Amino acid sequence: MSASARVWWTLGAPAEPALAKRRAEHLSGVPPEWRRGLRGQFLHDVARQCRNEGTAWSSQGGARGWRFNLSAGQHLSLTDSGDCLIVAVGNGAPIGIDAERVRTVDHAMATLDRLGLARQAAILGRMAPAARNLAFLHLWTAFEALLKLERLPWEAAAARFAALQDQWRFANDGTAAFIGQARLGLAFQSFREIPGILLTVAAPVHCSMSVRRWQCDPPAMPDAEIGGE
Repeated sequence: MSASARVWWTLGAPAEPALAKRRAEHLSGVPPEWRRGLRGQFLHDVARQCRNEGTAWSSQGGARGWRFNLSAGQHLSLTDSGDCLIVAVGNGAPIGIDAERVRTVDHAMATLDRLGLARQAAILGRMAPAARNLAFLHLWTAFEALLKLERLPWEAAAARFAALQDQWRFANDGTAAFIGQARLGLAFQSFREIPGILLTVAAPVHCSMSVRRWQCDPPAMPDAEIGGE
């Protein structure tokens, strides 16, 4: 079975009182801030849609962190950047996601040095400022997505990512591509469908992807809990 991933995103925080209710208590491994308010409603609605498609989410097997194993071969990953909230569900392969606003980044070269990416820092240092910022964001979101995918301590993830640095290629505008998938069993896919945001998905294999906006509409979503009927 080929691997796929579905991504939902939303912006802002609607003021409906109904959103104060906790919505995703059964998925206890998820951080508390993702089980109440807007985030809880968002996660609740994604779970409900998956159940309507015939796949129940189990409350078992959730590991604390930012990537969670669900039932039926599905995997959940969460991220946010400013007021942008993103939920991704992978089917057939674990996934890790990260997102950043596309912006000018302070101390980007120092961050690359801290990650052990001296060769990449030299390449980015020769780029025009806008391209350098975008290239840095590709690398940073890929690192954070890998951190979530493999559930590694920060230092171990940095060493693992540094070992991959020669597998990256950069276009003149700073867009990055990872070329080591076939040999290393690791894929990084980046998306710009969310306005102002760079999203990166890490997985052991290339995934077919869909990215869609979630619209908060509490009256359209009957109360139900993650974890089955």
